[in-house]
Amino acid sequence: MNKAARAIIIEGSKILVMYRNKYGSEYFTLVGGRVNDKETIEQALVREVKEETGLEVTDARQVYTEKHPSPYNEQYIFLCKVAPHKSVAIEDTSEEGFMNRVNINVHKPLWAELGAFARLNFRTPQLQVAIVKAIKNGFPTEPVNL
Repeated sequence: MNKAARAIIIEGSKILVMYRNKYGSEYFTLVGGRVNDKETIEQALVREVKEETGLEVTDARQVYTEKHPSPYNEQYIFLCKVAPHKSVAIEDTSEEGFMNRVNINVHKPLWAELGAFARLNFRTPQLQVAIVKAIKNGFPTEPVNL
């Protein structure tokens, strides 16, 4: 069973999302991706955030688990804090950087206004609803299965 680690990163009035254009299908998702062999979910989270944004995770707490269709059957979603930074950008040496260069499955990290997040064409609506509720009421203290 494949697993993925995803990051909820909120700074001020903005949330970090990943814009995707996958074979003409445009949508948004959270930053993150596949857990590699011999890698913990937390290690994958730190690596994926670094590759997809250049940001360094300084703290992470799992808030959700989501069953998902292939290729990622289980997604582990973490509320993350990151080190101070100036901007976000995909690392050139990452898989996403390569796909962007050859114009396949475009990835672009973006800061979205929290108030606009609910209106994004988000890939997993149940996770989007959970995040919108948590922005208003607070994130769970223990992981919740969606």
